[in-house]
Amino acid sequence: MTWISEGRSCFACVFLVGVIAHSLTAEARSVGTWGPWEGRVMLGGEIAPRSFGIVDIGLKKGPLSIQILTDTLDVRFAPEQKTGRYWVGARVQTFAAGLMIAPWTAGAPDDTRAWQAGYVGADAGWLRYLPRGVYAGLAGSARLYFFWADDRVPVRPPGLTPLFTLDGVLGHHTPSSHLAVRAGADATFSRLAPHVYIEGVVRPAWVVAPRIEVRAGVVMGQDDIMRTRLGGLNPYVVPLAGAAWAEFWVENYIALRAGPSLRLPLPGRVSHTLELSVISDVAGVAGHLTAGFGLLARWQFGRLFLDAALGWAPWIERQADIGRVSGLLLLGAHWGPFWKL
Repeated sequence: MTWISEGRSCFACVFLVGVIAHSLTAEARSVGTWGPWEGRVMLGGEIAPRSFGIVDIGLKKGPLSIQILTDTLDVRFAPEQKTGRYWVGARVQTFAAGLMIAPWTAGAPDDTRAWQAGYVGADAGWLRYLPRGVYAGLAGSARLYFFWADDRVPVRPPGLTPLFTLDGVLGHHTPSSHLAVRAGADATFSRLAPHVYIEGVVRPAWVVAPRIEVRAGVVMGQDDIMRTRLGGLNPYVVPLAGAAWAEFWVENYIALRAGPSLRLPLPGRVSHTLELSVISDVAGVAGHLTAGFGLLARWQFGRLFLDAALGWAPWIERQADIGRVSGLLLLGAHWGPFWKL
């Protein structure tokens, strides 16, 4: 049965990669040229009781992008139209999928549960732009995970594990707010895990304004691969200032980030801004509340940006000599011509 499941998963991934290749070829014939190559880069890391670095480098030509996201290769085709957009993509992640290399137990890193994990997979989706900032669509993916561990881990890691995800998406976007609802399910050949996720962000375009972010999930029957990663200051998790990156692997949760934000336009011929925020993070997981506090700063000069953050979680569970403070520093440049910042 294991061989049958693995074969079906590999077939699904190969099929989706074939769809991607076909779409790229057809679009290339119809469009001809997609304009100049562009690039982006982001370097930095999060410092916490367990620290990690970030190295993201990307190339793009029209709707086609190729990116290295630390330990992940992402190839994507995403043309934008007035009425909507669609995308097809392929990904290979090598060793830190889901940050399963760094689990926590009872307030401390737990290397006895640490597995290195990667996957090969493909994804696709379609969004339709509707009047008044509303959009709706579908998104799906197929991945084949693989795991390994060293001698410190007493439990044998699982074998090849397929994961399929299908979601309906509904959202609303304005220059100062964004609300999105994603409802669907994750599935393997032995498990079906329905879910609903909600994300909302409000930051009015005032010099001094409230910054409010809400994230929530209602799920059923997930395993460690599927669960949401909560904790940290980086853009890849549900944030909780002061907690370690992906410290909590959660199913049902609600997380609120709120605080005042100051955005200052700075003089110069190039767009130049500085934003400072003082935030409180409150997260409810499995009937328990936990909180953290943070200082966030973003300096932007044209395409260049610098993000810095400091977080403290005074009431989070910790064993002796394990800190409750985390920091983040990211430096980069958004998409644009190589020679013009």
